Amino acid sequence: MKLALLLTAFLIALETAIPLWRSSAPTSSAPVFSLPMMDAAMKNPGKFQRSIDVYNADRGGELKLPGPDGTSLTLFYFEWDQVEAGPLMDIAGHAPEECNVAAGFTLKSRDPQRVFESPGHSPWQFDTTTFVDPRGLKVHVFKTAWIQGFGSWDIRQGENRMARFTRSFTRGRGAACVIEVGITGAKDESQAWQIFQSEVLGKIDWTQ
Repeated sequence: MKLALLLTAFLIALETAIPLWRSSAPTSSAPVFSLPMMDAAMKNPGKFQRSIDVYNADRGGELKLPGPDGTSLTLFYFEWDQVEAGPLMDIAGHAPEECNVAAGFTLKSRDPQRVFESPGHSPWQFDTTTFVDPRGLKVHVFKTAWIQGFGSWDIRQGENRMARFTRSFTRGRGAACVIEVGITGAKDESQAWQIFQSEVLGKIDWTQ
């Protein structure tokens, strides 16, 4: 009985201490980036405002644009001025198959992560999936969550109990964003990734 009481007291103290410990987290001064091509879409999000509200983002937008060789891109983008890093956050969001399957897409595969190298900055890891849309067209989807001072944030962390535990001890605040793109018309996932890099990721701006 005494051991059980001691264990209960320890757990209560731990649950109280961790939030207090994280509340004193420093605000990051690391470089942040912006995506100027999304400025107009974020000023007038229209129906996309519902998605912004679901994510509790400060702003966001949806942009459709043509790619090379008859491909097309649909880009979803969210920004937060400041978030507190922790085990469960709105920006971690959900895996692409959750909303895409609900929209009538068929998941074909969960593919190996792709890594984007931005000179002078930590690599970004992109979750990669392939779908077939309601028209029967193949769509390659790349998604990442990014936090100032931490870099990429695994959007599938909910599937990994150890990752959730480790993140419980994460401390920090900073700006954040989520980027998700669906590319239609590419001959394969490799071409889709190259198009994403050239048409979107190559156009980001970094500021201190």
